[in-house]
Amino acid sequence: MPISLSGRYALQGNQCRAGVECYAADVNGAGGIFVREVARQVRVELRVYDDQSDGPTARALTEKLIRENVDLLFGPYGSGLTDAVAGLADQHERVLWNHSGAGVGSPWIVGVLTPASRYFQSVLDLLKACDPEPQRVALLHASTGFGTAVAEGVRGWAQREGVTLKTHAYRSGADDLTSQLNTAATEPADVLLGVGRIEDDLLLARAICAARPRIKAAGLVAAGIACFQQELHDQADGFVAPTQWEPAVRYEVDYGPPGADFREKFLATAGVELDYPAAQAYAAGLVAQRCIEDAGSLGQHALQAAARRCQMTTFYGRFGIDPLTHRQTGHSMLVVQWQRGRKRIVWPPEFAEADPIYPGPFWR
Repeated sequence: MPISLSGRYALQGNQCRAGVECYAADVNGAGGIFVREVARQVRVELRVYDDQSDGPTARALTEKLIRENVDLLFGPYGSGLTDAVAGLADQHERVLWNHSGAGVGSPWIVGVLTPASRYFQSVLDLLKACDPEPQRVALLHASTGFGTAVAEGVRGWAQREGVTLKTHAYRSGADDLTSQLNTAATEPADVLLGVGRIEDDLLLARAICAARPRIKAAGLVAAGIACFQQELHDQADGFVAPTQWEPAVRYEVDYGPPGADFREKFLATAGVELDYPAAQAYAAGLVAQRCIEDAGSLGQHALQAAARRCQMTTFYGRFGIDPLTHRQTGHSMLVVQWQRGRKRIVWPPEFAEADPIYPGPFWR
């Protein structure tokens, strides 16, 4: 796979690499993946190239891997880079095992993530459960493909629920988002949501903490990762976030290791922090393995067909692809909230570690 070992996505890219390395070590330790057409187990050999967090480089490396005729082609980190290489999967009819591009879908892309358009749905469902009266929501989103897709999902939810929504787009990479926040705050809102790149969300969080707007809740996509609290310290408390996976979640697994086993093995062998990118990359390995075992072949068309019919639950959650949209429909988002320096699962109720603090503590 091409992955960001340097550049702006290096933190997440190195976590993805560690997740894939952990998966390969586990499956090779068990003898490899059984491939029916050759009647033996085949060991996994990794080829990992640094795309430097750059779209053209990720595309060139993907073309290189296709020329090398790799059996399993994993995508890069993030929707932007995954989108940059997605056309190659269709062009060459190669399955792209997509572990990190929530905003991308096509017939040849097999994604494990909940799509970007559903990112904030669980957050909004939680807030509606906390306050069933119609809410006024303000959304600030970067004008990136991922940010726009998340915003479209919020619009759809607001229309279905009869909630007033005001959206404000901004250019990713700005030095300060105070003016954008002030623009959004000209009309009263109960809930403020934000989605951009990690550095955008951190800027917006600092602006919120400084302005202390009269809102009941604030949700940012980047608030779901450990570095959010490391950057904001006590000011992180109260923020909620959608998250694809958390170490504390317990699913009833029917394929692969239980979550506790994965966490123990990863933390004992990896030299990076355990966050969702590592879990997603490992889970993509499990999905690919299950499809190989089902297809009995490493042929790309056979793997594509196997992925379309695959239904399974790993430590990462449910997996299932919609045959019409080619997007992940089995996996659901969790919601976390920072409470006294700890990230706690607060939604859905069956997985919650703590009750949500609502209204949040720093804007009361």
